[in-house]
Amino acid sequence: MFKKLLTVGALAASISLTIGTASAQVQPKCPDQKVHQAGNEYIRQVVNPYNNFANVFTRYEPDVGKNIKWYFQGPSFSCTYNGTLAFVAQYRGVAS
Repeated sequence: MFKKLLTVGALAASISLTIGTASAQVQPKCPDQKVHQAGNEYIRQVVNPYNNFANVFTRYEPDVGKNIKWYFQGPSFSCTYNGTLAFVAQYRGVAS
């Protein structure tokens, strides 16, 4: 009886580990990086292959025809970009 219980317990543990590993590898597709206007501010998502984001940067955005100073709003999360793992963070910007 004890041997049967031990076998069932080991089987259940291996199934849960397999399911946990498979679900951990599924990542959502990365969002687009388009600039969206929200009142006087702008919002965008930045995709990066490393989980490392600048606090502030300035960039010319051709979609709106302005230089925008972007401020990190966080937090970052992981996603899939062209089949590889990437990270996304949200930024708010002001035209400069």
